[in-house]
Amino acid sequence: MPDRQPRLTTFGAIDSFFGGIGFVLTTPRLWGLAVIPAVVLVLLFGGFLALCIWGAASFDATLFGHDRGTWGAVGYWTLLVFLIFIGILIALLLALAFAEPLSGFALERISRAQTEAITGTHPKLPSLFASIWLSLCAVLFAVALGGSALVVLFVVNVFYPPAVVVTVPLKVLVCSWMLAWDLLDYPLGLRGMGLWKRLKWVIRHFGAFTLFGFLWASMAVIPGVVLVLLPMGVAGATQMVLRDDPRSSNESE
Repeated sequence: MPDRQPRLTTFGAIDSFFGGIGFVLTTPRLWGLAVIPAVVLVLLFGGFLALCIWGAASFDATLFGHDRGTWGAVGYWTLLVFLIFIGILIALLLALAFAEPLSGFALERISRAQTEAITGTHPKLPSLFASIWLSLCAVLFAVALGGSALVVLFVVNVFYPPAVVVTVPLKVLVCSWMLAWDLLDYPLGLRGMGLWKRLKWVIRHFGAFTLFGFLWASMAVIPGVVLVLLPMGVAGATQMVLRDDPRSSNESE
């Protein structure tokens, strides 16, 4: 077995974040592929975002009522801003869950191109059935675990509104984890890693995993960024995987 390079560090996630952005921007042959998930994602994101914002405004109005007073108005608008921020992340995660399979062939080719650029090798693709099965298991796991956590935090808000001081940051964290998990689906899938191996990878690099997801979650609220999130995020996630083990997928068994 070849000597391992230094493992992925937490700050390596920052370099991978910018590296993924730079790789897509400076590789014109990928621009056509990057448009496919962008179009699919923005259409889904727009629909889910409208629903989330409507839900956030309705919940906030119900919580504070109509006779708010000065401090009530401050609380209303402060909470509304936080809820809209969370709504943007939730809408993005829902859009990602549907956009990934619809544009998977394009994202897989971007991940392969990043691997080839870094390692100089052509990663061996798993079979179509194996690829679909691995991706399905990963998506269902993230939706079940992360979705349950978001529902629990929402229920806590309903029955104890002051808890938003704690639940809102936790929601951001959960959304960041779900986003990072989705973006890592393609580079880890190219290595044929099942659910258990992916979990061990995340635990081993939990700091980098969290920071990478948080960076993209923070960028997602900037208008227009959602258009390039999937292709650039997948390219950056591929760099993170290769930082941990620079061997190609063919050699990493």
